[in-house]
Amino acid sequence: MALSTLGRKTKAKKAVSFSKADLHQGFEVLNKFWERNLLPRDLERHYFLHWFVIYQGNIIQAAKGLQIHRNTIQGHFSQFGFSKKSVRLRHTWQKMIDSNKKASFETNFYQFYQKFVSSPKFSANENKILIGLWQTKFSFKSLMSHYLLWTVRSQKSREWVQKKLDYSERHRIRLLTSLLNSNTRDGFWLSPLKPKLHEIYSPRYQNILLKSKKG
Repeated sequence: MALSTLGRKTKAKKAVSFSKADLHQGFEVLNKFWERNLLPRDLERHYFLHWFVIYQGNIIQAAKGLQIHRNTIQGHFSQFGFSKKSVRLRHTWQKMIDSNKKASFETNFYQFYQKFVSSPKFSANENKILIGLWQTKFSFKSLMSHYLLWTVRSQKSREWVQKKLDYSERHRIRLLTSLLNSNTRDGFWLSPLKPKLHEIYSPRYQNILLKSKKG
């Protein structure tokens, strides 16, 4: 897996290093979440609160660290109802880690998350594995492509997916197709799952592609 290809197809980002074990464990726990009827958006608060405290409650620094615009994080916080609570969140986190200096980051964050988010519920071990996945710098947007690959491998129908996500078939295929190119953001992150062309395209379309290559 070429780390130098991290990022969108049109804009490569800097190479990163991470634990492949954390990535694989993360994928396994994501599969369990999808089986429990959770959706990528259900992990949104956990993801952004994690990076909020990692960067000591500084949204600008968190945005720089994630290489996204600060308005993106602020938009999420507004959606969560946290737009006027950032100071409280920061003080609560600082007080928590000062009071529990011997506790691990995962333990403190688990308590912090439960204090401010009532749902969905994660176990302490799931929380730990999620943190490991986030700290690889895994892209939050790639969660949707992981979910869609899971629906394919779980033999969910197109109609089932459309009802769940309110996605057009064209949009679903566009995201899945990106997995076949490791130079795309989602193709890079999900390359360990080895997505195959026959999983993405119908037999009819595969024949069209084969004929076009021969021609």
